Amino acid sequence: MSEADPLTSFVARSLRAEVSDVRSEVVVKDARRELERIRFRQEGVERTLVLKRVPPTESLEVQLLPFLARKTDRVVEVRSRGVPPPAVPAWPWVLLEDLIDARSACEGDPRAIVGAKVAVERAVAKDGPALRALGVPVLSPAELIERAAPALAGEGALLADARTAAALLLGWPSSLCHGDTSCDNARLAERGVVLVEWAKAHIGCGLLDIARLAADVGARGDGESAAALPALYAELAGVSATADHLRAAELVTRVLKRSSAN
Repeated sequence: MSEADPLTSFVARSLRAEVSDVRSEVVVKDARRELERIRFRQEGVERTLVLKRVPPTESLEVQLLPFLARKTDRVVEVRSRGVPPPAVPAWPWVLLEDLIDARSACEGDPRAIVGAKVAVERAVAKDGPALRALGVPVLSPAELIERAAPALAGEGALLADARTAAALLLGWPSSLCHGDTSCDNARLAERGVVLVEWAKAHIGCGLLDIARLAADVGARGDGESAAALPALYAELAGVSATADHLRAAELVTRVLKRSSAN
């Protein structure tokens, strides 16, 4: 390994192993993230990792993912991370397992995504203080709706209905929420379903994650599977879900999605 090759040194330190033939290619680069695929050889085998950089104002995932990866294999594997000091003009980064081209888990059985979501919840069920220390916000359905309200100016009736629906979910037990549990963010790895893209993670109503997933599965034409997901989640999470709960979660999710599109 040559000391004159910073990329090779970086990968070798991250893996604590000898590597060779290290090269990289930019996959995504915009104002919110940079994804760089790094190809290399280790013990004669071609391998890849992904280096993800995000702005300092959106660095929750860099803080959270290493913690989650130590708790469960239902999230992407983390090799190393870096959070530059505030005075350094560089983005926080995390070196990840490469699942960019992995198939969506919705191409398999969507119920397995619900199982992965519940597995993550259980893995950190007693870690509320640690999650908050890492910067994970606590956001109730009502708070999510109020955050979305400015984007829905002029739609007072819809907002009123959403606020009523959010109030119905007030008693739902809090858990770690992904925040964007879509088919794109559930990937199939050799070990099963892996949830990626945790930038919108928060502590709140996990049923909203499943309502978001169900809407995505339904939009893909699998209405039967979509309809079964919320009840399955409630069963696995050990929570009693009424028809009112399910309708409320669907409405809140629909309003949040609409606000993000405006």
